Amino acid sequence: MEDLLPGRRGRQLVAYLAYHRRPVERGVLADTLCPGTPAIGLTALLSKVRAVLAPVEIIGRQSLQLVLPEGGLVDPAAASARQDWPEAWTHALSTLFVTQRPFLPDLTDPWVDECREDVRRLHLRALACYAQACLGLATATELASAARELVRSEPLDENGHRLLMRALAARGDRAEALREYERLRRMLLDELGVGPGPATRALHKAILQ
Repeated sequence: MEDLLPGRRGRQLVAYLAYHRRPVERGVLADTLCPGTPAIGLTALLSKVRAVLAPVEIIGRQSLQLVLPEGGLVDPAAASARQDWPEAWTHALSTLFVTQRPFLPDLTDPWVDECREDVRRLHLRALACYAQACLGLATATELASAARELVRSEPLDENGHRLLMRALAARGDRAEALREYERLRRMLLDELGVGPGPATRALHKAILQ
């Protein structure tokens, strides 16, 4: 329905409400989206957007909230917590497809920059869930690829390194898994002055055995 929304401000309105997912004060929304003539501008914009969005609703008068149809939740973390690996794999991959795209690339508002950072963090969380699902499904090649991206994106996060070590060990490359541990150990020592945590050391010991 994006092409049916009333221009740039219409897209902003829907994106702002979808991002916050809670009631937003009308005055805050007006000042953000319709500077200069906030009251008149927001009223007209809301009327046009509401006509396009159905069955999605924008409810409220003084506080406005976007209400999605039932069943619109994508939650890779919940599926991973249940160790439902096929479901976690599917949901995480869907999230990755969405979060790898730029968020409103033609806008430069401060709230958009904040949202882009949230989307980046969500992408990394989905990537970790995807890697964990690959580990649960014993798909070492996909696990290695996801783990390497995690390591590139967050080089000081031990979780990505552990996942990469598991992937390398699972495909029989124990020597490279041990070299990955050593790279992590040196980097943590150089950057933070600490060594790997207990979970990483335990994995290293298990690979050695």
